[in-house]
Amino acid sequence: MTKGQLEVEVVCARNIVGSSKDSAPDTYIKTYLKDNDRWLQKRKTKVVAHSSEPTFKQTLRYSACDVFGRSLLVMLWERQKGFEHNQGLGGAELALDKLQLTQLTIGWYPLFPIQSLGSDSNDSP
Repeated sequence: MTKGQLEVEVVCARNIVGSSKDSAPDTYIKTYLKDNDRWLQKRKTKVVAHSSEPTFKQTLRYSACDVFGRSLLVMLWERQKGFEHNQGLGGAELALDKLQLTQLTIGWYPLFPIQSLGSDSNDSP
């Protein structure tokens, strides 16, 4: 956390399998602050096209006053073509009060099914 902000640096993902067997997926990361069962502020990265190893290199920021006692949901989504709903490929939930927010935390996080994070479906909320 710097300058009164929580900074989430989204770097990359690896070994991503999309819904199509013919081509690599178009993916993006969506983050939410979560307060119990309520999903609050949302941030998103740009879409990385046609990659099973997408590199995002984006910083998503939240106000420091909004993070205490909350968790951060980090979800990987596949952008669909046309009018189809985007599909959740997986996500992780980080309890912010368990992290030392005054220090840099770096890590890889395994992705779990979107439904296990409190979403009713694989469709984008």
